[in-house]
Amino acid sequence: MDPTAFDPFNPAQTHAIAEIAQRLVDETPVLRLDSGFVMVSRYDDVRAILTNSLVFANAGGFRPTGLYVPIEDRTLGELDPPEHGPIRRLAIGAAAGPGAVESLRGFTRETSAALLDAILARGQGDLVGDFSVVLTNRVISRLMGVPQDRSAWLSEQAETILSTEMPVTNRTPRGFGYKAAFPEFTEFIDDLIDRRLADPEHDPDSIARIIEAAGGLTAAPPRTIIRMVLIQLLLGGSATTRDFLGHLFHTLIERPDLHEAIRADRTLVPAAVEEGLRLAPPVLFVIRCCAQDTEIGGVALGKGERVIAAIAAANRDPVTYPQPDEFRLGRQNPPPHLSFGLGAHFCVGNQLARMEIKEALEVFVDRVGPGELRTTPDWSLRRMPTPFLFGPVDVKVERAVGASPS
Repeated sequence: MDPTAFDPFNPAQTHAIAEIAQRLVDETPVLRLDSGFVMVSRYDDVRAILTNSLVFANAGGFRPTGLYVPIEDRTLGELDPPEHGPIRRLAIGAAAGPGAVESLRGFTRETSAALLDAILARGQGDLVGDFSVVLTNRVISRLMGVPQDRSAWLSEQAETILSTEMPVTNRTPRGFGYKAAFPEFTEFIDDLIDRRLADPEHDPDSIARIIEAAGGLTAAPPRTIIRMVLIQLLLGGSATTRDFLGHLFHTLIERPDLHEAIRADRTLVPAAVEEGLRLAPPVLFVIRCCAQDTEIGGVALGKGERVIAAIAAANRDPVTYPQPDEFRLGRQNPPPHLSFGLGAHFCVGNQLARMEIKEALEVFVDRVGPGELRTTPDWSLRRMPTPFLFGPVDVKVERAVGASPS
């Protein structure tokens, strides 16, 4: 494919961005696309964009140029000051308030074990649909104070939303915005908020932490803003972790040597998590808008130009990561990957995501021996249709012939 024809809203192209990363980094690290966007691929340049939100603003986010999205339907990555700071504090309170992540560690490990044991008992299953989707949504549901008997329904709603054009166009055939496009979903979230606000003695959850993070306000933030934060927590927190776990499990099945190394030395788990995130970033790229005339990588950019910061390419910059396409557990003090972003828009759920990934990985290597599972003969890798996300639709597995429970 001619790189200048790259379409950031075409999943068939964006999901292949890692395959053209080396060419972009070596030949045209700052590339003007036919669509009018400018794609930036080198690690240092992408890092500079992510850390300078005053020059590289977030207006428009992942949307097509000119599309207006009301604030209650936006992501944190689409907000600039003055809205961004206060709403980000609410999101941090929701996802990483005092004790929030650690309070979920035991639940995450127990749920991971139960889900994986069920797959092993059957001798087959889907490591996405039967494991990572269920796990991440149960964890998020618990964080939000959602009854566990409704977490499956909430998971279905999230999967449906991410399978539509909603993340890009903010509409479906039912209407524009969450309230019109997914009325049952938004009604459920609003009811959850109303119930929580009516019961201030309820056990601490995300809504309580949002209110606490509001910092001395005499009333809760507007319900639409609470809803916005919770939707981001649900969709962003579950989808990205779900996607990455699917990739990580698939990698271990394809690479039993990596599986064996981690199983033999659990101190390698953190390195496996970070190296996996580098190679398969759940968010492939972000889009920024130049707030003023500037330059990046020696190329002049005009005010209003929209820039694609290609995280998937930057994470494979050979100047930064020798042998960038290799999954190497022994990298010595590698620079931090950019998969969670940097700067003012650094992912608020990174601690929660890392905890879930670590616990799920440890359970997997505890219970599954290298080579014990294989993908089914009829399985092929398909990705979710959202252009900026990078997750497999499923990873269907079965016990390998002759393999015995580990």
